[in-house]
Amino acid sequence: MANNNQNRPRTQNVLEALFMSAMNKLENVGKQLNVLKVQLDLNIGEVQLYDDRETLLEKNIIFDWTNLPVKDLHQCKQQTNSIRVALIDLKRRNFFENPVIIKPFSVIFADDNFVEIEKIFTLADNEYVSEGRLMKNMEQDLQNFYKKLFADAK
Repeated sequence: MANNNQNRPRTQNVLEALFMSAMNKLENVGKQLNVLKVQLDLNIGEVQLYDDRETLLEKNIIFDWTNLPVKDLHQCKQQTNSIRVALIDLKRRNFFENPVIIKPFSVIFADDNFVEIEKIFTLADNEYVSEGRLMKNMEQDLQNFYKKLFADAK
């Protein structure tokens, strides 16, 4: 366990640099973005960032992820949580206050066919939501509220 804690800052730094590099590339070509897609190659520990047109923006190997026993993308909680933490840290440093970013902005974790597995990070109107569209357990409450509110509209 101690090894994971020692490696966490290095992994976070690599992830943050990866996102910053991708945004710099977009800024240099004058392109804007509202969806960033993240893919993982679990065999080599590589993180790949794609724009909304599925064009590769940046990639890097996270050496701490190269020998993980998890080989199913749907079981990559440690990796998606590390990515989420890096994105939240970038948010705290106002990294997403960039003309490249169009809000609402989302970072999604996708499989090899670019099908969404999980929404990792969302920004909307200067507010971030770490998972999904709303905080955990709040979406169903909101849906129930709307059903009651608009019950007469049917």
